[in-house]
Amino acid sequence: MNKNIKKTLGLLLAVVSLSACDGKLDLSPKDAVLPEQVGGPEGDKLLNGIYDAFQNGNLGSSYAYLSYVTEDLSADNLIYRATFFQHGEIDDNNILTDNVLTSRYFNFPYVAIQRANDLIAIVNASESMDQATKDRLLGSSYFFRAYAYYRLVTLFGAVPIVNDRDIKEVPRNSVDEVYNQIISDLKLSIQHPAPFTKSDFVSVDAAKALLARVYLLRSEPALAKEMALEVIANKKFAIESNYSKMFTTSLESAEHIFKITNTAIEGTNSLYYFLQHPSMPGSGRAELPVDQSLVDAYEDGDERKSASIQEVLASEANPGWYVKKYHSPDGDGAHPFYILRLSEMYLIVAECELSTAPATALTYINEVRTNRGLKALKAVTLDDIIKERRVEFAFENLRWMDMRRTPSKENASKSMATIFLEKKGRSVNDELYPIPQSAISTNPQLLPNNEGYN
Repeated sequence: MNKNIKKTLGLLLAVVSLSACDGKLDLSPKDAVLPEQVGGPEGDKLLNGIYDAFQNGNLGSSYAYLSYVTEDLSADNLIYRATFFQHGEIDDNNILTDNVLTSRYFNFPYVAIQRANDLIAIVNASESMDQATKDRLLGSSYFFRAYAYYRLVTLFGAVPIVNDRDIKEVPRNSVDEVYNQIISDLKLSIQHPAPFTKSDFVSVDAAKALLARVYLLRSEPALAKEMALEVIANKKFAIESNYSKMFTTSLESAEHIFKITNTAIEGTNSLYYFLQHPSMPGSGRAELPVDQSLVDAYEDGDERKSASIQEVLASEANPGWYVKKYHSPDGDGAHPFYILRLSEMYLIVAECELSTAPATALTYINEVRTNRGLKALKAVTLDDIIKERRVEFAFENLRWMDMRRTPSKENASKSMATIFLEKKGRSVNDELYPIPQSAISTNPQLLPNNEGYN
């Protein structure tokens, strides 16, 4: 028996029992539990602890909810207006290494990774779980570990891969190594399929959808298309014909593949507070208004505009456009984080088929457009797809990576992000966030920092 696993299980059950809300976890803390004796109910309690890490990023790494729109703020979807200056650094693409927000964006995925590592080891050691339960717990854990590394590598680039419980200083792995780890974990998640029940929970379909996204980022169009088509083929999912339905009560739709749910009792999603204007239902502090260029990107008749943003008129203080997608009429922080939707799979297929089968690409992008109140396109370009992704996934944390990976129309040798940065007097180095000084102080092997931050 692995004594470290035994000790870890006792500690983790205690932490999870104390930190989870709404009575989700009612297991009393124990000094030690034999891993081979752990059954499905205990495994589910530990899995809830991983969900909890992505909800509130606890254990000294709170403000996780703000990370779910940080790409929109780095990009051209949101702007900084108020007094939380750390947001201003992100909007200016001039982030200091002591920025408390980006420090927590770096920390909380490792909380999830640590908990996933624990559960994987415990499930593999268990002698009392049936195979279906093992598959569900392993498939969910591998997915979450992959998603945590995805969050890290897309913001910070090279980061350490830590897939055990050893406490040690470790150097950063290369970007390629991190992506290989993500792909490996998602394949393991698919090999241990967690069945789809509802989009509040990880499923094998979520693993395939995230793998499609990762393959797209890695310029593997054939593999990206294959994964996306497998998700599309699942008749449990369908493109929503009423866009606003996905973001209003009851927040259920056949288009959702996976979302991280929050409850009113937990109140862990305070995005509305930073994104909304005080005059909007549930109030807000008008910290992060909508960039006018996004307002202008919506075509006439696009139903996504009224569902995603709202104009506040000059009769109010701080007029302008504000985010409606995370609106919280009761101000209770119960809105989910949107991770994967079926429309992304359609637009991934469209992008992958663009050069080899443009007629097919047109079919897939038009499936999205015609369900959003727009006319079908007669021809499609990469710019059309990237623009469609912008308005479709506004405030869903995809825009900055889209800008970083897409050639600029102004200069095809540079990305949209690089041109965007140069107009601000910044450089390509600012496409990545710095490794936080707080992390470096704990682990000096994280040095050297990303280029431009040393």
